[in-house]
Amino acid sequence: MRGDRSKAAARPTAAPAISERDMMEDSRLVKQVRELRRLVPACREPCGLGELFQDAATYIEDLQVQVKVMRMLLDKLSDE
Repeated sequence: MRGDRSKAAARPTAAPAISERDMMEDSRLVKQVRELRRLVPACREPCGLGELFQDAATYIEDLQVQVKVMRMLLDKLSDE
């Protein structure tokens, strides 16, 4: 139902939008973003925060798959 306001009222309100420029003025955040860029090998340089976070998420997913495969190999080899 499009006119149903009860569902819309139940949703939490979004946090106020903070621009990338405002975030980058915080020196602590600048250091953290710089460190994240260093840690993520697939990071396209230069890239915005959105692309950086997407690259970091993809990298984490790839690492999780690698760990899963290594665990499977370890289980298989330890059974022999």
